[in-house]
Amino acid sequence: MARNVISIETGVWKTGALVPRSGIYAVRHSEHRLPREVTLIEGQQFPRCAGCESPVFFRLRRRLDKATASRPFHIQLYQLPVLDEASQAG
Repeated sequence: MARNVISIETGVWKTGALVPRSGIYAVRHSEHRLPREVTLIEGQQFPRCAGCESPVFFRLRRRLDKATASRPFHIQLYQLPVLDEASQAG
């Protein structure tokens, strides 16, 4: 039986999955305007949208090197803020 293996570089992950590699991830979510990219650390969960329960999709854009990813202090991102379009215009 063939296994469906997805490369880390080409894979797409969604809210709730574990981050496979520390790096900068592109964010895709059709329901709300969210930040375009986020930095996530290996082993954390991919964050959810603060405005709804629909999944957010992520694609690895750039890996973080081991030295950067292993710094002792990290902020864990549980949800992504919905960006208000009116505040972005000014």
